[in-house]
Amino acid sequence: MRRRRRSSFSSSPDGIGRVRWLQPARTRRHRRRPPVVAILLLLLLLAGAAGAAWVLLARQATADRRQEAVDRFTTAWQRGDYPAMWRTISPERRRDWPLAQFAASYRIAAQQATVKSVDVRPGAEPVEGRAPVRVRVRTRDFGELRGTIPLRVVERDGKAYMDWSPAWRLPGLREAENVRRRVLARPERRPIIAGDGSRLDGEPTAAAIAGTPPAGGEPGTGLQALYDERLGGRPGAELHFGRRIVRRVDVKRGRALHTTLSPRLQRAATAALGDRLGGVAVMRPRSGAVLAMAGIAASGPQPPGSTFKIITLSGVLQTGIASPSSGYPVQTGTTLSGVRLANASNESCGGSLGTSFAHSCNSVFAPLGAKLGAKRLIRLAEAYGFNERPRLPGEKPSTIARDLRDDLAVGSAAIGQERDLATAVQMASVGATIANRGVRMRPRIVRSERGGRRRVVSRRVAGQVRDMMLGVVRGGTGGAAALPGVDVAGKTGTAELRPTGGGPIDPKNTDAWFVAFAPAYRPKVAVAVMLVGAGQGGATAAPIAREVLAAALG
Repeated sequence: MRRRRRSSFSSSPDGIGRVRWLQPARTRRHRRRPPVVAILLLLLLLAGAAGAAWVLLARQATADRRQEAVDRFTTAWQRGDYPAMWRTISPERRRDWPLAQFAASYRIAAQQATVKSVDVRPGAEPVEGRAPVRVRVRTRDFGELRGTIPLRVVERDGKAYMDWSPAWRLPGLREAENVRRRVLARPERRPIIAGDGSRLDGEPTAAAIAGTPPAGGEPGTGLQALYDERLGGRPGAELHFGRRIVRRVDVKRGRALHTTLSPRLQRAATAALGDRLGGVAVMRPRSGAVLAMAGIAASGPQPPGSTFKIITLSGVLQTGIASPSSGYPVQTGTTLSGVRLANASNESCGGSLGTSFAHSCNSVFAPLGAKLGAKRLIRLAEAYGFNERPRLPGEKPSTIARDLRDDLAVGSAAIGQERDLATAVQMASVGATIANRGVRMRPRIVRSERGGRRRVVSRRVAGQVRDMMLGVVRGGTGGAAALPGVDVAGKTGTAELRPTGGGPIDPKNTDAWFVAFAPAYRPKVAVAVMLVGAGQGGATAAPIAREVLAAALG
């Protein structure tokens, strides 16, 4: 008989022919590492990873400290804040260079190189204590000095400091070199010319406007300081770093400065102001040309009081909140945000919009300002020139707060109180904008410059405001500004310096204002008068405006 073939998958007593992967698991034999060894390996790996992470974190912390030290040093450098720079340098450098000596080294270098500004741009992050920065220095006489300065940072007791060197003062300067300017030739300084062709410094009442040129380390004043490079030209000079000549420039002649100022009107404005503390500004509505600035016309911002109602009135007319035919109740005050706001001396007033404007009714214009709202009021005031960067010599900014939070604050700002501040130049510009049919010409004092023009309100609205300003002089609070045969448009202002709650006006507690332009229908000149602590605008400021208008119109 044929013998049956045994399957290779069958079992056998001796185990021959078994297949391992079909055997029960318990019968297999595996070679495993002892558990203790595996745990030790895992712990070693974790420890290594933790150590590496700690090293990375420590390095990052060091890099952050060094970058912060570089940032503090370069930021202070751009500001010219030498004490702040000095505080970033290492203790040993501070011992070698006391603050007075450190600051003097920078001031002398800047003076000799005629530095105007420093611009520092960071390069890569500090590596091994080195932090190169790109530096651009603008100078008056030698153009731009550019280069990379390799700053160094050191660690002392876990803190980062600048390892300062005198070579850092200017690009290209070496460690032991001093900075020196050698003047080869000086150009003749050119004059400042008044609007009539005469020298402005020949008019005593305009001496402060003309100012003094920079000299002996002093910055100078007035137009002489603002236009120093134009008037003084540039001397032929050499810039020395130690014994090296790093820059040489030729002589550049200066140029005369022609202004818009009228010596005749400057004298008239100064005489009208007299010895009173205040300011008078005169300008041309169509060009923005400033004809006169007497007293603190540009440098003494004060609360503008009711002259600000010119702005509020134009705003409510422009937006349709009110019209010339609108009427209002006659009352002594109003309530905004739960607080009573009174008319001057608790006077009863109201009626038509024009009558309320002519008699300067707070009880009408404060609620109108609240209806106009903070955003629109602020935006309109800024279109008239508030919160604008000054351009005239000695000029301070005129401002309106941008955080008017409730109806009382908005209403108070709308009548020229709250935190409103304005110069006489600014309020003359407001009057000139209405005179110029709603187009503002930015005030300017140099003939060759163009201040820019901007439509603030429509021609129709400007005409409506002009007509109501005529009513102020013809039958309102500004009658003292009237001129025979001339249509004068004006607005009085009496600004409280301390709240009186509608009680009697104390002249020492109020600034007096008057804004006007004439002739009303063909304006030639706009005027603003401000007197500090002088009572009511209609009684004290309006007569001064009348004198100046008469002089301007001949």
